[in-house]
Amino acid sequence: MSDLLDTRIAALLADPQWQDHPLHDALAELYRRYGEHAHALERLTRIADRYQSAERERGMGYADRYERQLRQLTRLLRISDRYQKSLQELNDELREQSERDELTGLYNRRYMYCRIEAELQRLARGGEPFCIALGDVDHFKRINDGWGHGAGDEALRLVACTLEGRIRASDLCARWGGEEFLLLMPQTALAGALTLVESLRVALKALAPAPDGALPAMTMSFGVAQAHAGQTLTQLLAGADRAMYGAKRAGRDRVAVDA
Repeated sequence: MSDLLDTRIAALLADPQWQDHPLHDALAELYRRYGEHAHALERLTRIADRYQSAERERGMGYADRYERQLRQLTRLLRISDRYQKSLQELNDELREQSERDELTGLYNRRYMYCRIEAELQRLARGGEPFCIALGDVDHFKRINDGWGHGAGDEALRLVACTLEGRIRASDLCARWGGEEFLLLMPQTALAGALTLVESLRVALKALAPAPDGALPAMTMSFGVAQAHAGQTLTQLLAGADRAMYGAKRAGRDRVAVDA
């Protein structure tokens, strides 16, 4: 196992935020077993080296025993490779889950922070413009109060599915928190961003209420902001937030732009 991977796995296991994760115990057990096999592998390697030295000094007396040890060592190496692969897969799964919102499956706020910051750095180096859009489900509290929190969760999943299914391959969508969603539109100027976000607003409004009355019709208000060179992440997000609340004040179910 590489030192970097070993350090990352140890850090994940020690991090309190993952102590109750359903994969934590499995990763810990695999890591422990891998350590045991690695220790055994190191010991057998030393044994093999000693036998090889003895073979040279004492002739062929230890040849058979050395061959047996070598076969055991080969088997242990194969086992070690399998455990290392399992550890890597678990580590990848933990990393993926750390970037995703549990309810909707969209990216989460932490991941989106990193991606927007990367786009700002690219813009500062002369990269193409990009925009973000912050959207909020209108009157979401009424859904929770009138239909129950289970229906509220289902409404958020439906919104997430609609947004993710209609954005472009280059765009990213995240659940920003509560009933808020954030879109990142790289290499997109304001006019193109407005066209895309307006199409999302229309698609969400067109969703029919659940036939059994389990969910009402929904609308969303969006605020769009284009990033500018020298702008900070906080400033850009504040602009999208201002625009979104401007859309709310103007009557909801609309797209507004940060002035």
